[in-house]
Amino acid sequence: MDPRLRDATETGKIDGLRVLIREDPYIFEHIDKIPFADTPLHIAAKEGQIEFAMEMMNLKPSFARKLNPDGLSPMHLAVANGKTELVLRLLQTDKDLVLVKGTEGKTPFHCVVTMGNSQSQLLVEVLEACPECIEDVTVRNETALHLALIKEQMKAFNILIGWLQRLQMSPDTPRSILAFEKKIVNWKDKDNNTVLHIAAKRGQDEALKLLLDSQLWLEVKAKNSEGLTALQIIEKAERPSMDINMSGKDDDDDDPKIKQYLKKKVNFFRRIKVLADRLKNTMSVEVINTMLVVTALVLTATYQSSLSPPGGVWQDSSEPNTTTIPNITVTNHFLPDNNNNSILNFIYGLESKKPGTTVMNPQWFGLFWFLNFATFVLSIFLTVFLLLKFRLFVILLIPLYLLVISYFCSMTVLSPSTPWSIWNLCLLIIFEILPLFTLLVLLYAGIQITERF
Repeated sequence: MDPRLRDATETGKIDGLRVLIREDPYIFEHIDKIPFADTPLHIAAKEGQIEFAMEMMNLKPSFARKLNPDGLSPMHLAVANGKTELVLRLLQTDKDLVLVKGTEGKTPFHCVVTMGNSQSQLLVEVLEACPECIEDVTVRNETALHLALIKEQMKAFNILIGWLQRLQMSPDTPRSILAFEKKIVNWKDKDNNTVLHIAAKRGQDEALKLLLDSQLWLEVKAKNSEGLTALQIIEKAERPSMDINMSGKDDDDDDPKIKQYLKKKVNFFRRIKVLADRLKNTMSVEVINTMLVVTALVLTATYQSSLSPPGGVWQDSSEPNTTTIPNITVTNHFLPDNNNNSILNFIYGLESKKPGTTVMNPQWFGLFWFLNFATFVLSIFLTVFLLLKFRLFVILLIPLYLLVISYFCSMTVLSPSTPWSIWNLCLLIIFEILPLFTLLVLLYAGIQITERF
């Protein structure tokens, strides 16, 4: 490399670079012909010359993927020398730069994992920018999880596990919502060791506890090339086996972005939400449209049954619609009455037979109400779930809210007894007040946060 170019690179003099380009327009081509070379971008990355590095990214983007004689790319050098701001700028320019494989098949992401606690924030940023980086393996078929345990980087390992637990969208398009995490946590290195085997061999009890308590789909009976499971390795080393319900200790890191992934146990409801988000994110627009059509039909049918219940309603004469044939009376209400059962009457109330109420007795109305209500509410929630990813979803909340209110109004009028009317009226009031109360709480919380800052 021209000494003047090296000097301009180390000092970050972009003007000096322009002068050299005018003298020799092919100055970069000479370097590019060398298979492995320290390019100006390598030097700028090592020295942390951000502006010069960004200029080189514009002039010669191919240098970003070129390896030097040590098998390192500019991103590798920036990570190794702690130039975090430059790494983030390169990541913003091209997130795939963390996938460039260098010596021993290690990517810049692998370097971040093995750098220690000082790079925890950078680790989170890289994971969020390029989720697929966690799939890369070294020449020894080791993932980032393997490397974190081998290098005794427990904080990085905890962040990786926490990120997998909360990952809402798999980098690939798996056949199932669990396929990606199952592949990563059960990946085997060249000796068929999973991360469980590594933790067991190295006596890393904290890692074992975290893995077993992570709710990830671990293959605890997987065997390595020696034919041993993780439990057998522990027993062979004469160490006590781990309690499956034990968790790692809390971390005292103050960074909220790291805290959301770090060592905090994911409860059952959080886990269900994550899996639901993964399912939704794997759906195509065509699938969502098809499901919305089906959901709309179900909503229409259930709402219509609240207006026109099975068997009809009582008329002004307090009699259901009947047709009289000699010696035979045909009615729309075939189910037997239980008016003599005092316990059922106490629970469900006496049938009022008022005009506009259903001809079903209160007991059978209870079965109808439960099935109809469950179908209606599930259809509403499914509609909300499918539409949450669209920005205009908030506009649709208002008609859905009014539809629910109308449904309970209809059920209140339709109820065959006083207890059923009161029950539906209470639900009507709750569903009217609850959204407004939630909105007021959110507004109050927003005001309190604003006043603090």
